[in-house]
Amino acid sequence: MRCPGLTAFLIAASVMASATTLLPAPGAAQSLRDVLPFGRTHRIAKLLQTVVNISTHKIPAAQTDPGAAKGEARRIEAFSSGFIIDPSGLIVTNRHVVERALDVTVTLSDGTALPAKVRGTGRTIDIALLEITPPRPLPTVTWGDSDKVRVGDQVLAVGNPLGIGESVSAGIVSAKNRDVMETPFDDYIQTDAAINHGNSGGPLFDTRGEVIGVNTAIYTPTEQSGSVGLGLAIPGNDARAAVDQLRRLGRLRQGWLGLRAQDVTPNIADAFGLPVSYGAIVIAVDPDGPGARAGLQVGDVIVRFGKQAPKDARALTRIVAAAIGDTAPMVVWRDRKEQTMMVTVGEWPEEQQSPGDTAGKLVTAVHTDLPDLGLQTAPITDEARTKYKLAEKQTGVVITGVTPASVADQVGLAAGDVILRVQQTPVATSAEMLAQFNDVRAAQRQHVVLLVQDHKGLRWIPLYVGAK
Repeated sequence: MRCPGLTAFLIAASVMASATTLLPAPGAAQSLRDVLPFGRTHRIAKLLQTVVNISTHKIPAAQTDPGAAKGEARRIEAFSSGFIIDPSGLIVTNRHVVERALDVTVTLSDGTALPAKVRGTGRTIDIALLEITPPRPLPTVTWGDSDKVRVGDQVLAVGNPLGIGESVSAGIVSAKNRDVMETPFDDYIQTDAAINHGNSGGPLFDTRGEVIGVNTAIYTPTEQSGSVGLGLAIPGNDARAAVDQLRRLGRLRQGWLGLRAQDVTPNIADAFGLPVSYGAIVIAVDPDGPGARAGLQVGDVIVRFGKQAPKDARALTRIVAAAIGDTAPMVVWRDRKEQTMMVTVGEWPEEQQSPGDTAGKLVTAVHTDLPDLGLQTAPITDEARTKYKLAEKQTGVVITGVTPASVADQVGLAAGDVILRVQQTPVATSAEMLAQFNDVRAAQRQHVVLLVQDHKGLRWIPLYVGAK
């Protein structure tokens, strides 16, 4: 996970001292040990009994490369955290904790070390379920409701930072619904409670002593590797749903529509005449997926699924994920009006393929300039395929030039990008593209939306055209 100037490292709940000073309200307890409802004394001590240390032996990924030098692989020991959810010995941690592990050992709070086996792991969520055989029933955590967590709520992170042993850190919920672009389902809770390497898989408790998150990652400057107060936890409700499936099935089942989508912006809404600035605009449709069978098309804007109105593409993905097997009405915005189609949610396949666009056939090689937008285009010829390294079956209109500081340049268009659709209409020639631009201007719309294929993939780009 990366963002400008920062690198995110996968880790777990830390227990180092937090830089945040918690100021109790008048009459509130002066110590967080007195906040938790576990009797009059040793309240946090009760929580610690539900948290475990996890150690694994792994071979670094570089050494598993078939092309690497032969010889005995160097094993490394890694430390992390987890928590007990069943007295029989079921333990939750992160998937990345046990990936490529040669062995897994769980150490209880009393020092008892037991071998563990992996019951199941999530592919689209960083959760794993472990199982041990304890000599006696174990104390367990209580799940809280992460949907009720508010920014500013106090939280405790418990785990095994840097392998030094069980530790506790305190902080607050700094933000919710963080997207670090690891999966389509990202919805992290951000906290300033200290989280470091070795805390992966540990619990994030609220002041009721209930688990509202699984500490998973941190953002940190590239020259550092420790906590800077930007910790990320998987919401407890997401983790709990995943764990329930892993217990029953040994794997996760996620709902799937067979489409790729992006967020609707105000400019996109303006271009499509959409009365609201939310929803998910379809980039591509799997021809064999549930969406295609329901009649979904590239350029449709999904504004409602069932009884919910997804605010963006990620919200739609999360709604659909929980609706596997359901048949629900889906409302889309197409041709400046709403249409309703019934769709039956399928199961997310093990291997995803990127569906291509099906724009029309190429017929001419005439270049078209839009000087007021700083855009020069042409149909795709064999010469253009070679010059811009386009795929053999690439269709659309290729951009041959962009004027510096122009409208097209400001939105990131560049020579070699391919325009597949203007508004919701496929284009195969520059003339078809120009006709769509003229229609938008005739309707006195301020923006036109282009479906563009570039080196990063497909995306919808709103372009300011003014009104003539």
